[in-house]
Amino acid sequence: MNRPDAVITSIKETTMVAIRNPFKRLFLFLATLVLAAFASTPAFAVDARIGKLFMNEGTCSASVVSGKNIIVTAAHCCWDRTSNGWTGGWSFAPGYQDGKAPYGVFQWEDARVPNSWINNGDIASDVCLIKLKDDAAGHPVTYYTGWLGRSWNYGAAQHMRSFGYPGNIGGANSQESCTGESSAQPAGCGGDVLNMACKMTYGSSGGPWIRDYGSGDHVDSTVHGYVSQSCTGTFGDAFDGPRFTSNNIAMLCTAEGC
Repeated sequence: MNRPDAVITSIKETTMVAIRNPFKRLFLFLATLVLAAFASTPAFAVDARIGKLFMNEGTCSASVVSGKNIIVTAAHCCWDRTSNGWTGGWSFAPGYQDGKAPYGVFQWEDARVPNSWINNGDIASDVCLIKLKDDAAGHPVTYYTGWLGRSWNYGAAQHMRSFGYPGNIGGANSQESCTGESSAQPAGCGGDVLNMACKMTYGSSGGPWIRDYGSGDHVDSTVHGYVSQSCTGTFGDAFDGPRFTSNNIAMLCTAEGC
């Protein structure tokens, strides 16, 4: 299923077919209803623009990056290269904390990944945009949360703050963060890939790396994960992500209409 690398593959909710496990889909649907039922005013300091992403194959992290109901996450949270298909069934709970979704749960409308992720699986292409539907009250997610900015083509060395819902800290039920300096991966590990010291692991995938948190709030990368000791560092002490460039986030946003 090769496609030209400069092209984007997308899917709309109305075209979703062939869910491999119908019981899993029923379970996720019921879980979404439970989360919505727990909606309340949060009594904890979390960033509402960042949330937990549920899907048919597990959970990831994501963030709101446009006033047009668009979130960004990792491409591997959207397209499974092992099964060569969409993970599907996405729903986003902004500000999710301790089993509660204070702003409700938003269902997906369409999703986009670079074809270079499908064809090559390179870390620099591990970016996915998901457009969300409005909630039952007719409000977009940004009505409740606002949104983060986006930046691209910045240098590798940046002061970053990353957020996510890692399984190794808080059991993927609490919004966690870490702060550090990003750097380019060593030569031979792949271009346009950033490393950062952080203890978050599985579940933090797709979480934002924010370049100027608290002042400009621009997402400049998202969590990919881990490659090796020589490329990323020690597992559990560092992770990596795609540097946002014209060839990933900007290309996807042009197609989606961020």
